[in-house]
Amino acid sequence: MSESINNSQNVNNAYKYSSSELSKYDKDNDGELSIFELENIQDEEGLQVLAQELQMQEYSYTHELTKDEQIENLNSLLSSVKDEQGMVSKAWNAIKCFTGIGTSTKKCEQAIEDFKNGKITYEEAENIISGFSTKQKNSVNFAANILTGVVAVAVVGSIVATGGLSLGAIGLGALAGGATKAGLKFADRATNKVEGDALDGKQLLKDSLSGALDGAVSVATMGIGTTAVTAETVAGQTLKQTVWQGVKSGAKAGAISGGVTGAGDYTIEALLEEDVDFNLRDFIERTILTAGGGALAGGAMGGISSGIQYKSYEHILLKRHAKFNDVPDDVQIELSEQSAKLHKTYESNVDEVDDQIKWLFESNQSVEDVSCRAKSDDSTFAKLASKYKDGKLDPTNIEDCINAIGDGYGSRIQLKSLTQEQSQEIIEKVLKDTGVSYNQYIYYIKGNFSNLDDSIISSLDDVSTDVINALKRAQTEDFVTSLKSAISSGELQITELNNYGDEISAYFTRDEIEDIAQAYFEKTNQKLTVVTKLDDKYLKEHGNFKYTDGECIQETDTIIYKFKNISDDAENPILVSGAVKDSGYASTQMNTLHDFKNGQTGMGEMQVRGTDLNEFADVEHIPYDIRKGKITDIDTEYSSVYNLIKSMSKDSYKNYNQYLTKVYNWLRLKELGIETSEPILSGTFTSEAGKDITDEIIEKLSRTALSIFRHKD
Repeated sequence: MSESINNSQNVNNAYKYSSSELSKYDKDNDGELSIFELENIQDEEGLQVLAQELQMQEYSYTHELTKDEQIENLNSLLSSVKDEQGMVSKAWNAIKCFTGIGTSTKKCEQAIEDFKNGKITYEEAENIISGFSTKQKNSVNFAANILTGVVAVAVVGSIVATGGLSLGAIGLGALAGGATKAGLKFADRATNKVEGDALDGKQLLKDSLSGALDGAVSVATMGIGTTAVTAETVAGQTLKQTVWQGVKSGAKAGAISGGVTGAGDYTIEALLEEDVDFNLRDFIERTILTAGGGALAGGAMGGISSGIQYKSYEHILLKRHAKFNDVPDDVQIELSEQSAKLHKTYESNVDEVDDQIKWLFESNQSVEDVSCRAKSDDSTFAKLASKYKDGKLDPTNIEDCINAIGDGYGSRIQLKSLTQEQSQEIIEKVLKDTGVSYNQYIYYIKGNFSNLDDSIISSLDDVSTDVINALKRAQTEDFVTSLKSAISSGELQITELNNYGDEISAYFTRDEIEDIAQAYFEKTNQKLTVVTKLDDKYLKEHGNFKYTDGECIQETDTIIYKFKNISDDAENPILVSGAVKDSGYASTQMNTLHDFKNGQTGMGEMQVRGTDLNEFADVEHIPYDIRKGKITDIDTEYSSVYNLIKSMSKDSYKNYNQYLTKVYNWLRLKELGIETSEPILSGTFTSEAGKDITDEIIEKLSRTALSIFRHKD
């Protein structure tokens, strides 16, 4: 030990004094304490004597200074403290300055002012500034500990939720915690004004070890501190009871986490710092202190979190009860529990679906955008409740509930539109041997027949389907090629294909569907179930129909086409394709199956449509959902159109659907490179009571007006 104290600098380090501070005691020797025989100080007792002498010298020195010199000292001390502040310290200081809670630079400056005015002594002002420095350092460490725990839990939360707590999850939490705390403390030191502070290797090691411990403990205790507020909770207890339960759970987890991390921090400091010896009393005090702080913080966070969850769930249940008041309360509670579990599973796996779909299609030349989503809790509940009402679901059977949701994972492919130049080239190629010009076709598709004679119109009637199909293939062929490849390789599993839309608006041509079905058949040795509109000529040529419970099935070598027979006479069927919706809705949708790394599987739905139509297709669901009762008067975000749609007469709503169909066709032609005039919402609309609905009111349902909404899945 003698070597460590044979010069004033080591003594200064031992007692947290710097040479610049000690220089005020002996200005003639550049900070060296010539008044002491330092070489004779060889033991702990000598160090204590030295410390006492330093304190006496400091007291004597400061009282020999003039008032102005003392004020200058205080300002210098505050300036040094400010220089030590990095971004975290400054942020915390800014909060304290704003709220007035705790010691801040503002209060330190006030202390100096109070000393100037004789309200407090020099020692009191100095203690306030020194105390501020200590509290700031502690606050940075406290903030780092909290954020470290939050990040660690966030990183591994979904793993624990689906796979349970494991050594691997705790290890991952330790890695996340170590990186977070070391990074945060490094950033704080890097943004202060102390030279070389950021690259303190020992401090980085301490922070990494301490953060790893914090992260591991936070993950290990996350189950204790998490009070899941469920439908049963809301139905069975009050808000006050729920908050108190959250306080107790949070306090328990916080005490454990705080105690362990406090003890660990102290042990790490004792191991790595030469001037800190392990002391059992200090160890116990640190453990108790941090356990108490953790209990307070954890209890507060647990109570607040539980209260927020309770109010949120209470609001959801009230809405659900109002929408499904024909479903018994106990069944609603059961279905709410099931939907929450399913949604949690969807959320934990959706990133894998996103990776799978983007890997297959994001780089495709015909694709504009790829996105994925997990089915919402509300939407999942609504589907389960509907299935229950239809007698197709046991609310207590999780397998029933899983099988009832066919689109837990939704992916959407947006296709690029054709340019007008691309479109014209394709149209002219199809019309090459017909004697019809491109401009004549454009007149025809716009409905300007006055510029066309009967022979031209007849020719265009014959060739119009070929033109539209050629344009569709040009927009979709690259994507369809990738789709067939994904099916053939097994990278994408589909079970059904629905090609919604009419002759113009549907995305895939019959030839493309047959190619997709061929790839599916070769991979699975099964026929692909398809819903699409087929032309009358094709239906007559392929008359192999089977009837089952009002549903008509037509089979080919690789496809099962599904239709509806709306005639009571099976010998003379009136076939309606489910692909053609009243509103003209257009989109190609495939039921998909996904395998996940955790061994689970999930059912999804992949939508394919163009960018121009995409946004409208979302909001067009709103009138439909209102008429079907999926949106009720409780959904106040739709109140501006709810009563209008709900009260509209059947004939008026039929006219409105015809307008929507025209909009779909207009947008599809636009995607195919053909510019036509946007349809206008016009005509006479009446309510069920027979009253006319004014044009001003009906305008709320135009495409432009509806665009303020976004359909909720």
